[in-house]
Formats: sequence, C-alpha cells, structure tokens
Amino acid sequence: MKTRTNRGGFTLIELLVVIAIIALLISILLPALGKARNLARLTQSMSNNRQIMSSTLVYRNDFKDAMPYTLGVGGSFVGWSSFNYGGKACLPRWRTLQGGAYDVAPGKRPLNAYVYSEVSLPTTISDDSERLNLELPVFKSPGDTASYQYRTPYPTPDPQYSSYDDVGTSYHSNLAWFYKLKNWMEVRGQGQRSGENTLVYTWRIMNFGVKRMGTAANFVPSKFVFVHDQTGDIVANDSQRRNWMGEFKDMNRSVMTFLDGHTDYVEMTPGEVMTSKYWFWMPMPGDPTP
Repeated sequence: MKTRTNRGGFTLIELLVVIAIIALLISILLPALGKARNLARLTQSMSNNRQIMSSTLVYRNDFKDAMPYTLGVGGSFVGWSSFNYGGKACLPRWRTLQGGAYDVAPGKRPLNAYVYSEVSLPTTISDDSERLNLELPVFKSPGDTASYQYRTPYPTPDPQYSSYDDVGTSYHSNLAWFYKLKNWMEVRGQGQRSGENTLVYTWRIMNFGVKRMGTAANFVPSKFVFVHDQTGDIVANDSQRRNWMGEFKDMNRSVMTFLDGHTDYVEMTPGEVMTSKYWFWMPMPGDPTP
C-alpha cells in the first residue's frame, strides 16, 4: 500500500530564496536596462541633430552660404538668440522681455521651412494655445529636462520647463562667434558708427559673422560647431571651468553637429571654446583672445 502526500505550496525558506534570487536578478539587470534606455535617447538626439544640419546645408545652398539666423526686434531693442533659427514658439513669458524681441513665431524661424516643409506654420502668435499645442519633435531632445535660457545670471537652470518647451528647441545654434566678433569690431575701430542705428549695426555684425562662418566652413568644417544641446554652450563658456553633467548622464559631454554635416557626442573641456575636438570660434590674425 502506497501513501501519497500533497504539498500545499512553498515553504517560508523556499519563498525567501525565490525573492532573493529575483532581487539579485533585478539588481543585475537594472543598470544594463538603464544604460540601454539612455543610449536609445542619445541616439535619438543625434538623429535629430543630423536632420537639423542636413536641412541647414540645403538652406545654405539656397541662400548663397548664409546661415539660418534671424534678428529679433522689440521696440528700440535688437537682439540675437541661439534658438530662433528653428523650432516652435517660446512660452508666453518671452512676450514682453526686451519688447518681445526674442519671441519669434515658428513661421518666421528660417530653418522650419526646411525641416517641416510639409507643415504650414503660423507667422504670428494670436493666442497662447498656438504656443502650447504645436509640436515640432525634431527640435526636442529626449535628455532635455531644464531650460537655461530665461533665468539670470547664465547659466541658471529652470527645472519647471525644458528648453524645448521654453524657447521652442532643445538644440541651440552657435552664437559664441557673435560676441567675439562684436569685441573684435570694437577693438579694430569698427564698432557702432556715429548716426548708425542699432539695427543696422547688428546686421553689420551678423553679415561679418556669416562671412567668418563661411571661412570656417571652407577650412575647418569638421571642427566648427553649428548646433548643439545646452551642455555644449554651458561647458564651453563657463569662465569658472566647472564640470557639468550632460543630458545623457556623462560629465562635460554634448551632442554637437558640425559645418561638414557630421554629428558627434563630444567630450568637452570646461571654459574652452576651442579644442582639438571642437571650435566655437574661428580665429583670424588680429582677433582678440577667445
């Protein structure tokens, strides 16, 4: 005669062993999953940059090597920004800053007609819903979590908004040359002339700068930066030479695209606008020190 015993389930020890094994597997897999997700986000950001730069190259071909920059005018104020080359509208808080000079509608941002040629974009902003509802995802970085564009002194983060939500794009065009050229022109006695209004003077700087970028495109296209994520500008121009965590959890690294069209994930040197890996400025004889 045989006796069969039915087991009712796991013993406490067996259950604890299973839980311990699951916890061990999770601890092993989570870092790998996190790295894979971060790599996917980085890959998407680099793809966005490539699309922006390929459109820029077409724009330059159509406009005799000009870059897709635009001036903002608000009353008597004339200004540049690193974000009005393309992207969606700014948040309403930009509407009154410097007379709204930086508040450029999507339809007036020059690169948008090339990146989103099939979309009819508004040239004016009649209400705030147009600011909030329009999405142009090529200009949105998956790693963009805070804007450094509004608060002062720069760089002061505003974690309430991403740069994409704040100013319309996560990727910023290189404007380091503008400030260097303004200094260069003043040192060489070519600053604002008597009777010359600010708008004309600023246009003169821009035209001179576009020629300088054309020189860079001819001589150092693989090193001269055109567009980059926020980390690029922050690290390169930090006079205190601090280390900055990038959008993809690497110290002092930025997604950059260069005038020859290639995109890279660049390790930067804090406080340096020119290294063997990237140039934000094209020096010429007689230029001030970057």
